[in-house]
Amino acid sequence: QKIDRLMEKYAGRYCQTNPDPELFASADTAYVLAYSIIMLATDLHSSKIKRENKMTKEQYIKMNRGINDQKDLPSEYLESIYDEIARQEITLRAGARSVKISTPVASEKERVSRYMQEMQV
Repeated sequence: QKIDRLMEKYAGRYCQTNPDPELFASADTAYVLAYSIIMLATDLHSSKIKRENKMTKEQYIKMNRGINDQKDLPSEYLESIYDEIARQEITLRAGARSVKISTPVASEKERVSRYMQEMQV
């Protein structure tokens, strides 16, 4: 659920700050595309997936058919995404550190309040 909310907020914010109705019909398009990019990156760069089972460019384009308000995104756009992900794995940048939080940062009431504020944006 947390990842889903994060992706939903990302897609909405992306479309808000990068308005291009000719590319994305709605924030839903950005949301689905972002998930497909995560799936592609995992598929192409996971050592657990055999080389012969990795997603092809054609499969990636087919997987994203109709995600733009029942229309297709430009094939060239999806091909460039595929090529970039195939060429370069998505990784954390050097120096990034992971943080493990063992105790809640805020109370449940505060978290709900913050979530409600975020969802109204």
